[in-house]
Amino acid sequence: MRAVAQRIQWLSDEHWWALDPSCRLMENDTWVGPTGTRFDAQVHADQRELRDMLRHAVHSANRKLASLQDTP
Repeated sequence: MRAVAQRIQWLSDEHWWALDPSCRLMENDTWVGPTGTRFDAQVHADQRELRDMLRHAVHSANRKLASLQDTP
């Protein structure tokens, strides 16, 4: 389980920044107008969702690992 938890953490670290380039571009008004505004909102929402899922996966794996270590 320790290897699984470490792998989940590694994957989280690897993908945490996946949407940053798109978010930064949108913050610099790369795409303007109503469609740009919608895309900006969507890409930021997707980034929040991805990070929430990654955070949850790491927390869940660590919680499971801790529960296994507490078991005699």
